Amino acid sequence: MTSEVATITAAAIAGMVALAGVVSGFFLGRRQVRDQAAVEHGQWLRGQRQDAYVALLDAWDTAVKEFQEEIDQGEYFDEIAAHEEARMGDSFWEDHEESTAAHVDRISEGVQRPLERVLLLGPELVDKACINLAEALEALGSSVRSKSGTSGWPNYDMYRDMYRNAGKARSAFLDASRESMRAAPRPGR
Repeated sequence: MTSEVATITAAAIAGMVALAGVVSGFFLGRRQVRDQAAVEHGQWLRGQRQDAYVALLDAWDTAVKEFQEEIDQGEYFDEIAAHEEARMGDSFWEDHEESTAAHVDRISEGVQRPLERVLLLGPELVDKACINLAEALEALGSSVRSKSGTSGWPNYDMYRDMYRNAGKARSAFLDASRESMRAAPRPGR
């Protein structure tokens, strides 16, 4: 082999090595940028989830407190009902049923947006707990409405059962959201 052929061969090999370096650098750089973007998005999503979970728990606690205040009115209801029924007749019971339904609907609406926000952000484990939370709130509201418009209102037994179930649903949501928040964002997910 002559020196010219050796030089050309060495130059060709060097060129191929350089080209391989450029191509691998390009792909590794793309991978690094994609991984960095995935981690940053994961951090952003994690912050959004944390805000949404806290907002939902705040709205939930407020709604449960307002349901309890509505039920607590039952302590004085017999005295008021007797007086108002004598004054208004059957329209008192109709008004009471409509008023109770309106209060329950208003209270429940305060939780709707935070629930939807959590459902948008996920993950699936939290979505399931969120759906259970929504169902527990609906059942709690139904227990407040139960027997409204009658002298048997409030239905304390039903309310106590639904209140216990609501507490379990809140604990399950808290556990699911805690597990979701503890998973750190990673590239390649």
